[in-house]
Amino acid sequence: MKFGTIKTLKYAVAGIIFALYLTPALAADSNRELLTVEAAENIKFSSQTITKAYFYKQQGVRVDRATEDLKKSLARLKKDLIIIQDGLAKGSKEEKNIVVYLEYTTEELLNLVDKPYSKENGALMIDYSESLLEGAEFVAQQHMQKGNAEEEMLVAVEEMLFFLERINKFYIAYQAGFDDYNNVVQLKQAVQDFESTLAKVNAYTKYEGITLTSRNKINEFWPVAKEFFVDIQRGALPVIVLASVEKLVNELEVLEDFHHKKASSNAK
Repeated sequence: MKFGTIKTLKYAVAGIIFALYLTPALAADSNRELLTVEAAENIKFSSQTITKAYFYKQQGVRVDRATEDLKKSLARLKKDLIIIQDGLAKGSKEEKNIVVYLEYTTEELLNLVDKPYSKENGALMIDYSESLLEGAEFVAQQHMQKGNAEEEMLVAVEEMLFFLERINKFYIAYQAGFDDYNNVVQLKQAVQDFESTLAKVNAYTKYEGITLTSRNKINEFWPVAKEFFVDIQRGALPVIVLASVEKLVNELEVLEDFHHKKASSNAK
């Protein structure tokens, strides 16, 4: 065998060995990125759920359910914050500052949530939820893998779950006396955002069986639920609004599970 051929083979073998070592590392990095994005999306969701449940509890509407939602959401927030801390441990200075910001806001929220209700504390709960949202949104945008269709669909469905919690938060806060114009605008913007994201879900062509049924149910019920949401200034229907959100959430969680499996498979 000629020397040049042997040398070429050595390089080829070395390349294969390098690829074998590199592939698991790349897969691990890809999976870590997905976990970081999911944790950020979860924090966005929890930021709205916690404040929503806080107001439902303080307004005496389905108190047992609100108390349970509050407990679960706070536990989930702490868990997802740990994932963010791990995912951004080697991040940029800006990302590390965001982690500190999320840690501080979470601590402040945890200290406030069990204090006696007052208008001032209610306003702080809204502020903290918006602060957590802003920080988590930054992380999600920085780490979402562009061009990964399944991950983008997973995020789209998680965004829809988030929009529903945001709608519900501003609705019950309005009933608690936080009826300024900006809160109404934010609620109606969340309704529009849900609708535009639903269009993306409707354009997805791989649903079948139970996932297709769930998507169809969302489309059937959304126009009805939407009317309750946008009529915030006409009357107080918090129990109906909560039930409407829960019905949509049940179907969206079917799609979320479907896309989570697809995105996780692609990340391996």
